[in-house]
Amino acid sequence: MKNWVVIIAFVLVALSGCSQRHPSEPLPNQPPETFLALMPDGALRRTVSQQSIHWWGVDPDGFVAGYFFSLDSVHWTYTTRTDSFFTFRLNRLDTTYSFFVAAIDNEGSRDPNPASLRYPIQNSPPGVSYLLTSTVPETTYTVATFQWLGTDIDGNETIVNYYYALDDTSNPARWKKLPGDANLVTLFKSDGLTEGNHAFYLKAQDVAGTFSPTVRMPDTGKVWYVREPKGNFLIVRDYLPSDFSAAFYKQIFDTLMGGKLGSRDIIDIKKGASAISRGKFVPPLINPTFTETLKLFKYVFWYGDNAPSLDIIQASLPGFKKAGGKVLLVAGFPQNISAQGGLGDFAPIDNIESSFFTTILLPRDSVVAVDPTYPTLVRDTLGFIYTFPRGILPKIDARVLYKMQASPRWAGQPIMGVKDADRPTFVLIATLLHRYGTPPNRVAALLRKVYQDEFGVQ
Repeated sequence: MKNWVVIIAFVLVALSGCSQRHPSEPLPNQPPETFLALMPDGALRRTVSQQSIHWWGVDPDGFVAGYFFSLDSVHWTYTTRTDSFFTFRLNRLDTTYSFFVAAIDNEGSRDPNPASLRYPIQNSPPGVSYLLTSTVPETTYTVATFQWLGTDIDGNETIVNYYYALDDTSNPARWKKLPGDANLVTLFKSDGLTEGNHAFYLKAQDVAGTFSPTVRMPDTGKVWYVREPKGNFLIVRDYLPSDFSAAFYKQIFDTLMGGKLGSRDIIDIKKGASAISRGKFVPPLINPTFTETLKLFKYVFWYGDNAPSLDIIQASLPGFKKAGGKVLLVAGFPQNISAQGGLGDFAPIDNIESSFFTTILLPRDSVVAVDPTYPTLVRDTLGFIYTFPRGILPKIDARVLYKMQASPRWAGQPIMGVKDADRPTFVLIATLLHRYGTPPNRVAALLRKVYQDEFGVQ
Protein backbone atom coordinates (compact mmCIF):
# COMPACT_ATOMS: atom_id res chain seq x y z
CA MET A 1 0.00 0.00 0.00
CA LYS A 2 2.80 2.34 0.82
CA ASN A 3 4.34 1.85 -2.59
CA TRP A 4 1.14 2.84 -4.33
CA VAL A 5 0.96 6.06 -2.34
CA VAL A 6 4.44 6.98 -3.53
CA ILE A 7 3.58 6.26 -7.15
CA ILE A 8 0.38 8.31 -7.03
CA ALA A 9 2.22 11.24 -5.44
CA PHE A 10 4.87 11.15 -8.18
CA VAL A 11 2.24 11.19 -10.92
CA LEU A 12 0.43 14.11 -9.32
CA VAL A 13 3.66 16.10 -9.12
CA ALA A 14 4.43 15.38 -12.78
CA LEU A 15 0.97 16.39 -13.89
CA SER A 16 1.21 19.56 -11.86
CA GLY A 17 4.49 20.51 -13.62
CA CYS A 18 3.11 19.88 -17.09
CA SER A 19 0.10 22.07 -16.45
CA GLN A 20 2.43 25.16 -16.26
CA ARG A 21 2.86 25.25 -20.13
CA HIS A 22 -0.15 25.18 -22.38
CA PRO A 23 0.30 22.84 -25.35
CA SER A 24 -0.56 25.71 -27.84
CA GLU A 25 1.97 28.22 -26.43
CA PRO A 26 4.66 29.17 -29.22
CA LEU A 27 8.35 28.48 -28.72
CA PRO A 28 10.68 31.52 -28.24
CA ASN A 29 12.06 33.13 -31.46
CA GLN A 30 15.26 31.49 -32.63
CA PRO A 31 18.04 33.71 -34.04
CA PRO A 32 19.16 33.12 -37.62
CA GLU A 33 22.47 31.60 -38.64
CA THR A 34 24.88 33.14 -41.16
CA PHE A 35 27.16 31.50 -43.70
CA LEU A 36 29.91 32.67 -46.06
CA ALA A 37 30.23 31.11 -49.50
CA LEU A 38 33.94 30.60 -48.84
CA MET A 39 34.58 28.49 -45.73
CA PRO A 40 38.13 27.12 -45.94
CA ASP A 41 39.57 24.62 -43.49
CA GLY A 42 42.70 26.73 -43.10
CA ALA A 43 44.07 30.19 -43.81
CA LEU A 44 43.56 31.72 -47.26
CA ARG A 45 46.48 32.34 -49.56
CA ARG A 46 47.51 35.93 -50.08
CA THR A 47 45.32 37.55 -52.69
CA VAL A 48 44.53 40.90 -54.32
CA SER A 49 42.81 43.73 -52.49
CA GLN A 50 39.58 43.66 -54.47
CA GLN A 51 37.29 40.81 -53.43
CA SER A 52 33.76 39.70 -54.31
CA ILE A 53 32.23 38.22 -51.14
CA HIS A 54 28.99 36.15 -50.97
CA TRP A 55 26.94 35.18 -47.92
CA TRP A 56 23.51 33.91 -46.91
CA GLY A 57 21.45 33.22 -43.81
CA VAL A 58 19.00 30.60 -42.50
CA ASP A 59 16.26 31.22 -39.95
CA PRO A 60 14.66 28.12 -38.36
CA ASP A 61 11.37 29.80 -37.45
CA GLY A 62 10.91 32.68 -39.88
CA PHE A 63 12.88 34.31 -42.65
CA VAL A 64 16.04 36.39 -43.01
CA ALA A 65 15.24 40.06 -43.55
CA GLY A 66 18.76 41.44 -44.02
CA TYR A 67 22.36 41.43 -42.89
CA PHE A 68 24.89 43.49 -41.01
CA PHE A 69 28.50 43.36 -42.21
CA SER A 70 31.70 44.83 -40.81
CA LEU A 71 35.43 44.91 -41.40
CA ASP A 72 36.30 45.40 -37.74
CA SER A 73 33.32 43.88 -35.83
CA VAL A 74 32.71 47.34 -34.33
CA HIS A 75 31.24 49.44 -37.14
CA TRP A 76 28.39 47.63 -38.90
CA THR A 77 26.52 48.36 -42.13
CA TYR A 78 23.05 47.06 -42.95
CA THR A 79 22.18 45.57 -46.33
CA THR A 80 19.58 43.30 -47.90
CA ARG A 81 22.10 42.03 -50.45
CA THR A 82 23.78 38.67 -50.23
CA ASP A 83 26.97 39.73 -51.99
CA SER A 84 29.12 42.79 -52.61
CA PHE A 85 32.45 43.90 -54.02
CA PHE A 86 35.00 45.13 -51.47
CA THR A 87 38.29 46.95 -51.86
CA PHE A 88 40.59 46.42 -48.90
CA ARG A 89 42.75 49.52 -48.70
CA LEU A 90 46.46 48.97 -48.26
CA ASN A 91 48.64 51.04 -46.01
CA ARG A 92 51.72 48.84 -46.21
CA LEU A 93 53.14 46.12 -48.42
CA ASP A 94 50.92 43.32 -47.09
CA THR A 95 48.06 43.32 -44.60
CA THR A 96 45.19 41.12 -43.40
CA TYR A 97 41.53 42.10 -43.23
CA SER A 98 38.71 40.35 -41.41
CA PHE A 99 35.16 40.30 -42.75
CA PHE A 100 32.13 39.72 -40.50
CA VAL A 101 28.50 39.25 -41.49
CA ALA A 102 25.44 38.55 -39.32
CA ALA A 103 21.93 37.76 -40.54
CA ILE A 104 18.88 39.43 -38.95
CA ASP A 105 15.46 37.82 -39.10
CA ASN A 106 11.96 39.19 -39.59
CA GLU A 107 11.53 39.68 -35.83
CA GLY A 108 14.75 41.59 -35.40
CA SER A 109 16.82 38.80 -33.93
CA ARG A 110 20.44 38.90 -35.01
CA ASP A 111 22.88 36.04 -35.34
CA PRO A 112 24.92 36.23 -32.11
CA ASN A 113 27.82 34.43 -33.82
CA PRO A 114 28.53 36.26 -37.10
CA ALA A 115 30.23 34.39 -39.89
CA SER A 116 33.77 35.68 -40.44
CA LEU A 117 36.80 35.15 -42.62
CA ARG A 118 40.31 36.60 -42.70
CA TYR A 119 41.68 37.84 -46.04
CA PRO A 120 45.48 38.12 -46.28
CA ILE A 121 45.98 40.86 -48.90
CA GLN A 122 49.12 41.13 -50.98
CA ASN A 123 49.95 44.46 -52.58
CA SER A 124 49.89 44.60 -56.39
CA PRO A 125 52.28 47.02 -58.14
CA PRO A 126 50.76 49.95 -60.04
CA GLY A 127 51.07 50.53 -63.77
CA VAL A 128 51.34 53.65 -65.89
CA SER A 129 51.04 54.28 -69.62
CA TYR A 130 51.11 57.35 -71.85
CA LEU A 131 47.94 58.45 -73.56
CA LEU A 132 48.11 58.31 -77.34
CA THR A 133 47.01 61.94 -77.37
CA SER A 134 50.28 62.99 -75.72
CA THR A 135 52.81 61.43 -78.08
CA VAL A 136 55.63 63.93 -78.37
CA PRO A 137 56.36 65.20 -81.92
CA GLU A 138 59.77 64.46 -83.43
CA THR A 139 60.75 68.11 -82.93
CA THR A 140 59.53 70.67 -80.40
CA TYR A 141 60.63 73.99 -79.02
CA THR A 142 61.51 74.26 -75.35
CA VAL A 143 58.02 73.14 -74.28
CA ALA A 144 56.73 69.58 -74.10
CA THR A 145 53.72 68.07 -72.34
CA PHE A 146 53.30 64.46 -71.26
CA GLN A 147 49.97 62.93 -70.21
CA TRP A 148 49.41 59.49 -68.74
CA LEU A 149 47.00 57.06 -67.11
CA GLY A 150 47.90 55.33 -63.87
CA THR A 151 46.19 52.09 -62.84
CA ASP A 152 46.37 49.77 -59.85
CA ILE A 153 44.42 46.56 -59.26
CA ASP A 154 44.30 47.54 -55.60
CA GLY A 155 42.44 50.70 -56.60
CA ASN A 156 43.76 53.67 -58.55
CA GLU A 157 43.44 55.70 -55.38
CA THR A 158 46.37 53.75 -53.93
CA ILE A 159 48.74 55.54 -56.31
CA VAL A 160 50.27 58.26 -54.16
CA ASN A 161 53.09 59.62 -56.33
CA TYR A 162 54.43 59.82 -59.84
CA TYR A 163 58.11 60.32 -60.56
CA TYR A 164 59.53 61.64 -63.82
CA ALA A 165 63.03 62.21 -65.12
CA LEU A 166 64.47 63.83 -68.21
CA ASP A 167 67.27 61.94 -69.98
CA ASP A 168 69.15 60.62 -66.93
CA THR A 169 67.47 57.99 -64.73
CA SER A 170 70.60 56.76 -62.95
CA ASN A 171 70.86 59.74 -60.62
CA PRO A 172 68.11 59.65 -57.92
CA ALA A 173 68.28 63.43 -57.68
CA ARG A 174 67.06 63.73 -61.29
CA TRP A 175 63.70 62.17 -60.48
CA LYS A 176 61.00 64.76 -59.75
CA LYS A 177 57.87 63.93 -57.74
CA LEU A 178 54.23 64.68 -58.59
CA PRO A 179 51.12 63.87 -56.49
CA GLY A 180 49.08 60.76 -57.25
CA ASP A 181 46.17 62.72 -58.69
CA ALA A 182 48.37 64.32 -61.39
CA ASN A 183 48.02 63.09 -64.98
CA LEU A 184 50.22 65.46 -66.97
CA VAL A 185 53.28 67.62 -66.72
CA THR A 186 54.62 70.37 -68.98
CA LEU A 187 58.37 70.89 -69.14
CA PHE A 188 60.20 74.03 -70.16
CA LYS A 189 63.78 75.12 -70.72
CA SER A 190 64.15 75.70 -66.98
CA ASP A 191 63.37 71.99 -66.50
CA GLY A 192 66.24 70.97 -68.77
CA LEU A 193 64.63 71.19 -72.21
CA THR A 194 67.65 72.68 -73.90
CA GLU A 195 68.68 72.41 -77.55
CA GLY A 196 69.34 68.78 -78.45
CA ASN A 197 67.95 65.25 -78.16
CA HIS A 198 65.86 64.22 -75.17
CA ALA A 199 63.86 61.37 -73.65
CA PHE A 200 61.26 61.42 -70.87
CA TYR A 201 60.79 58.73 -68.19
CA LEU A 202 57.88 58.13 -65.83
CA LYS A 203 56.91 55.69 -63.05
CA ALA A 204 54.13 55.42 -60.47
CA GLN A 205 54.38 54.62 -56.75
CA ASP A 206 51.57 53.18 -54.64
CA VAL A 207 50.74 53.59 -50.95
CA ALA A 208 52.86 50.56 -50.08
CA GLY A 209 55.91 52.15 -51.72
CA THR A 210 55.91 49.79 -54.70
CA PHE A 211 56.90 51.26 -58.07
CA SER A 212 55.51 50.52 -61.49
CA PRO A 213 57.77 49.66 -64.40
CA THR A 214 59.32 52.82 -65.87
CA VAL A 215 57.85 53.93 -69.21
CA ARG A 216 59.74 56.00 -71.77
CA MET A 217 58.72 58.67 -74.28
CA PRO A 218 59.62 58.25 -77.12
CA ASP A 219 59.98 54.46 -77.26
CA THR A 220 63.23 52.72 -76.37
CA GLY A 221 66.06 53.74 -78.66
CA LYS A 222 64.32 56.90 -79.88
CA VAL A 223 64.61 60.57 -78.91
CA TRP A 224 62.91 63.80 -79.81
CA TYR A 225 64.74 66.97 -80.77
CA VAL A 226 64.32 70.24 -78.88
CA ARG A 227 64.99 73.51 -80.67
CA GLU A 228 65.55 76.77 -78.80
CA PRO A 229 63.94 79.92 -80.28
CA LYS A 230 66.20 82.20 -82.33
CA GLY A 231 64.41 85.35 -81.24
CA ASN A 232 60.97 86.72 -80.39
CA PHE A 233 59.40 86.39 -83.85
CA LEU A 234 57.56 83.26 -85.05
CA ILE A 235 56.00 82.41 -88.40
CA VAL A 236 53.24 79.79 -88.31
CA ARG A 237 52.89 78.24 -91.77
CA ASP A 238 49.29 77.02 -91.94
CA TYR A 239 49.48 76.62 -95.70
CA LEU A 240 49.14 73.37 -97.65
CA PRO A 241 49.47 74.27 -101.39
CA SER A 242 52.91 74.00 -102.93
CA ASP A 243 53.52 77.47 -104.33
CA PHE A 244 55.83 80.41 -103.82
CA SER A 245 54.37 81.62 -100.49
CA ALA A 246 57.28 80.48 -98.29
CA ALA A 247 59.88 82.03 -100.58
CA PHE A 248 57.79 85.21 -100.90
CA TYR A 249 57.66 85.83 -97.15
CA LYS A 250 61.29 84.79 -96.64
CA GLN A 251 62.49 87.38 -99.10
CA ILE A 252 60.44 90.13 -97.48
CA PHE A 253 61.24 89.34 -93.83
CA ASP A 254 64.95 88.92 -94.54
CA THR A 255 65.23 92.63 -95.29
CA LEU A 256 62.12 94.14 -93.65
CA MET A 257 62.93 96.93 -91.20
CA GLY A 258 66.64 96.43 -91.72
CA GLY A 259 66.38 92.71 -90.99
CA LYS A 260 64.89 93.14 -87.50
CA LEU A 261 62.58 90.16 -88.15
CA GLY A 262 65.20 88.19 -90.03
CA SER A 263 66.06 86.08 -86.98
CA ARG A 264 62.87 84.09 -86.86
CA ASP A 265 61.48 80.64 -86.26
CA ILE A 266 58.99 78.78 -88.45
CA ILE A 267 56.49 76.09 -87.46
CA ASP A 268 54.83 74.29 -90.37
CA ILE A 269 51.59 72.98 -88.87
CA LYS A 270 50.32 71.59 -92.19
CA LYS A 271 53.34 69.41 -92.99
CA GLY A 272 52.30 65.77 -92.92
CA ALA A 273 48.64 66.66 -92.33
CA SER A 274 45.81 64.62 -93.81
CA ALA A 275 42.03 64.70 -93.80
CA ILE A 276 42.01 62.82 -90.49
CA SER A 277 45.21 63.92 -88.76
CA ARG A 278 47.09 67.09 -87.90
CA GLY A 279 50.54 67.97 -89.12
CA LYS A 280 53.55 66.09 -87.77
CA PHE A 281 54.87 69.11 -85.87
CA VAL A 282 51.58 69.86 -84.08
CA PRO A 283 51.59 68.56 -80.50
CA PRO A 284 48.51 66.49 -79.60
CA LEU A 285 47.69 68.78 -76.67
CA ILE A 286 47.14 72.26 -78.11
CA ASN A 287 46.57 73.44 -74.57
CA PRO A 288 48.92 73.70 -72.92
CA THR A 289 51.72 72.63 -75.28
CA PHE A 290 51.16 74.64 -78.45
CA THR A 291 49.87 77.68 -76.55
CA GLU A 292 52.93 77.64 -74.31
CA THR A 293 55.13 77.29 -77.38
CA LEU A 294 53.61 80.46 -78.84
CA LYS A 295 54.31 82.22 -75.55
CA LEU A 296 58.04 81.72 -76.14
CA PHE A 297 57.67 84.50 -78.72
CA LYS A 298 56.31 88.03 -78.66
CA TYR A 299 55.23 88.44 -82.29
CA VAL A 300 53.52 85.92 -84.56
CA PHE A 301 52.85 86.01 -88.28
CA TRP A 302 50.28 83.28 -88.99
CA TYR A 303 49.47 82.71 -92.63
CA GLY A 304 46.98 80.19 -93.88
CA ASP A 305 45.34 78.96 -97.05
CA ASN A 306 41.61 78.87 -97.70
CA ALA A 307 41.24 76.20 -95.01
CA PRO A 308 43.21 77.50 -92.00
CA SER A 309 43.44 75.32 -88.90
CA LEU A 310 40.64 77.04 -87.05
CA ASP A 311 40.61 74.54 -84.19
CA ILE A 312 44.26 75.25 -83.44
CA ILE A 313 43.80 78.99 -83.94
CA GLN A 314 40.82 79.14 -81.60
CA ALA A 315 42.53 77.01 -78.95
CA SER A 316 45.93 78.72 -78.86
CA LEU A 317 45.74 82.37 -79.85
CA PRO A 318 43.53 83.58 -76.97
CA GLY A 319 46.11 82.42 -74.43
CA PHE A 320 48.97 83.87 -76.46
CA LYS A 321 47.21 87.20 -76.78
CA LYS A 322 46.33 87.24 -73.06
CA ALA A 323 50.02 86.74 -72.26
CA GLY A 324 50.86 89.91 -74.21
CA GLY A 325 51.55 88.39 -77.61
CA LYS A 326 50.74 90.21 -80.86
CA VAL A 327 49.42 88.48 -83.98
CA LEU A 328 49.01 89.23 -87.66
CA LEU A 329 46.73 86.55 -89.12
CA VAL A 330 46.29 86.38 -92.91
CA ALA A 331 44.11 83.63 -94.38
CA GLY A 332 41.08 82.93 -96.48
CA PHE A 333 37.96 81.50 -94.87
CA PRO A 334 35.96 78.81 -96.65
CA GLN A 335 33.08 78.42 -94.22
CA ASN A 336 30.86 80.29 -91.81
CA ILE A 337 32.28 80.50 -88.32
CA SER A 338 30.08 80.77 -85.25
CA ALA A 339 31.03 83.74 -83.10
CA GLN A 340 30.44 81.59 -80.00
CA GLY A 341 33.68 79.81 -79.25
CA GLY A 342 35.18 80.97 -82.55
CA LEU A 343 37.41 83.75 -83.78
CA GLY A 344 35.05 86.27 -82.27
CA ASP A 345 36.30 85.36 -78.81
CA PHE A 346 39.59 87.15 -79.35
CA ALA A 347 39.72 88.56 -82.89
CA PRO A 348 38.05 91.88 -83.78
CA ILE A 349 35.27 90.17 -85.77
CA ASP A 350 31.85 88.76 -85.00
CA ASN A 351 31.79 86.34 -87.89
CA ILE A 352 32.69 85.57 -91.49
CA GLU A 353 30.37 86.28 -94.39
CA SER A 354 28.14 83.24 -94.87
CA SER A 355 28.97 82.96 -98.58
CA PHE A 356 31.75 83.97 -100.96
CA PHE A 357 31.23 87.23 -102.80
CA THR A 358 32.67 86.05 -106.10
CA THR A 359 33.76 82.78 -107.62
CA ILE A 360 37.18 83.92 -108.84
CA LEU A 361 39.34 86.95 -108.17
CA LEU A 362 40.97 88.22 -111.35
CA PRO A 363 44.42 89.74 -111.88
CA ARG A 364 44.52 93.39 -110.85
CA ASP A 365 41.54 93.03 -108.48
CA SER A 366 42.46 95.17 -105.50
CA VAL A 367 41.95 95.28 -101.77
CA VAL A 368 41.51 98.97 -101.05
CA ALA A 369 42.94 100.54 -97.90
CA VAL A 370 40.33 102.30 -95.77
CA ASP A 371 43.03 103.54 -93.42
CA PRO A 372 45.20 105.84 -95.59
CA THR A 373 48.33 104.83 -93.71
CA TYR A 374 48.00 101.32 -95.14
CA PRO A 375 48.90 100.48 -98.78
CA THR A 376 46.27 99.34 -101.28
CA LEU A 377 46.93 95.75 -102.38
CA VAL A 378 46.64 94.55 -106.00
CA ARG A 379 46.23 90.90 -106.98
CA ASP A 380 49.12 89.45 -108.95
CA THR A 381 48.97 88.38 -112.60
CA LEU A 382 50.34 84.90 -112.00
CA GLY A 383 48.49 81.89 -113.33
CA PHE A 384 47.39 80.57 -109.94
CA ILE A 385 43.62 80.70 -109.44
CA TYR A 386 42.24 82.53 -106.43
CA THR A 387 38.72 81.28 -105.72
CA PHE A 388 35.77 81.81 -103.37
CA PRO A 389 36.90 84.76 -101.19
CA ARG A 390 34.76 85.74 -98.21
CA GLY A 391 34.43 89.00 -96.36
CA ILE A 392 34.46 89.43 -92.59
CA LEU A 393 31.93 91.00 -90.21
CA PRO A 394 33.84 93.22 -87.76
CA LYS A 395 32.92 93.92 -84.18
CA ILE A 396 31.35 97.30 -83.56
CA ASP A 397 34.54 98.64 -81.96
CA ALA A 398 36.95 97.19 -84.55
CA ARG A 399 39.00 99.44 -86.83
CA VAL A 400 38.38 98.57 -90.49
CA LEU A 401 41.59 98.55 -92.53
CA TYR A 402 40.61 97.07 -95.91
CA LYS A 403 37.65 96.56 -98.23
CA MET A 404 37.44 94.96 -101.64
CA GLN A 405 37.28 97.37 -104.56
CA ALA A 406 33.85 98.22 -105.89
CA SER A 407 32.95 95.93 -108.80
CA PRO A 408 29.84 94.90 -110.74
CA ARG A 409 30.92 91.28 -110.08
CA TRP A 410 29.85 91.49 -106.42
CA ALA A 411 27.58 93.51 -104.17
CA GLY A 412 29.07 96.33 -102.16
CA GLN A 413 32.60 96.27 -100.82
CA PRO A 414 33.19 93.29 -98.51
CA ILE A 415 35.43 94.05 -95.54
CA MET A 416 38.79 92.25 -95.81
CA GLY A 417 40.95 93.62 -93.00
CA VAL A 418 40.52 94.82 -89.39
CA LYS A 419 42.48 95.51 -86.23
CA ASP A 420 41.30 95.41 -82.65
CA ALA A 421 42.20 98.92 -81.42
CA ASP A 422 44.22 102.03 -82.08
CA ARG A 423 47.12 100.27 -80.34
CA PRO A 424 46.31 96.78 -81.60
CA THR A 425 47.54 93.37 -80.56
CA PHE A 426 45.64 91.57 -83.31
CA VAL A 427 45.38 92.33 -87.03
CA LEU A 428 43.36 90.15 -89.37
CA ILE A 429 43.62 90.22 -93.17
CA ALA A 430 41.05 87.87 -94.74
CA THR A 431 42.97 87.09 -97.90
CA LEU A 432 46.04 85.25 -99.15
CA LEU A 433 48.45 88.12 -98.75
CA HIS A 434 51.22 86.73 -100.96
CA ARG A 435 48.79 86.82 -103.90
CA TYR A 436 48.75 90.62 -103.72
CA GLY A 437 52.37 91.21 -104.55
CA THR A 438 51.88 93.59 -107.51
CA PRO A 439 54.33 95.07 -106.78
CA PRO A 440 55.75 93.11 -103.78
CA ASN A 441 56.75 96.29 -101.99
CA ARG A 442 53.04 96.85 -101.21
CA VAL A 443 53.01 93.75 -99.03
CA ALA A 444 56.30 94.78 -97.46
CA ALA A 445 54.78 98.17 -96.65
CA LEU A 446 51.81 96.45 -95.00
CA LEU A 447 54.03 94.19 -92.89
CA ARG A 448 56.19 97.14 -91.88
CA LYS A 449 53.09 99.11 -90.91
CA VAL A 450 51.78 96.31 -88.70
CA TYR A 451 54.98 95.20 -86.97
CA GLN A 452 56.72 98.55 -86.64
CA ASP A 453 53.91 101.07 -86.22
CA GLU A 454 51.14 98.94 -84.74
CA PHE A 455 53.06 96.32 -82.71
CA GLY A 456 56.04 98.49 -81.82
CA VAL A 457 58.93 96.36 -83.10
CA GLN A 458 62.02 98.55 -82.88
